[in-house]
Amino acid sequence: MASVAGGFPFKNVYHLRRVAETAQSPCMICYKPTSAVLVSEDGKNDFFYICQAHLTDSGFATPVINAAAEAAKRKKEELEKEIEKLKQEWDLKQKRKKKEKSSSKEDDNKEDDKIKEKKEKFEHKEQMEILEKQKEDQNKKSEQEQRIFNLNKAVYQMRVNNWKNIQRSKRTQELLRKPGGLPSVPMTNPGSNDSSTSGNI
Repeated sequence: MASVAGGFPFKNVYHLRRVAETAQSPCMICYKPTSAVLVSEDGKNDFFYICQAHLTDSGFATPVINAAAEAAKRKKEELEKEIEKLKQEWDLKQKRKKKEKSSSKEDDNKEDDKIKEKKEKFEHKEQMEILEKQKEDQNKKSEQEQRIFNLNKAVYQMRVNNWKNIQRSKRTQELLRKPGGLPSVPMTNPGSNDSSTSGNI
């Protein structure tokens, strides 16, 4: 096994994966069932189950800042501001219309006004739906991208030690299974100088 810089068998880069709810296992820290799994970058050497709450703890792991996730978060914030602005403009229009209706009681343009009002409501609703959908997409992107973590130095060292213990255990089991791995049982009586056993006492 080739080691990474610093003599470690794998990098301190872990990807968050999810397993099915039926395949949950205990969290490495608190032993509560969880479906979140951190897997080493190569996907082979190390993995462990961890609660989502522990991933937010900076003393355990820190997320690797992803430019795409940050851009998605900024875009989401811009969309939220735009939605709020659109809502305020709509409210102002509605207030103005109410004032105009109360001040003038003309019956000539009521039908035209109703048609115009319905059209405006439809356009407003359509704009809101488009912005909400875009916001939801950006939210998914920003959440989806936060899946790479670096473990705290002590936690990473613990994972490396665990990996080394597993490798040592595998080598020991291999040696025990191999013929000639351990010395054979002596065939002579203890304390006798004779290399061959004799039937006379």
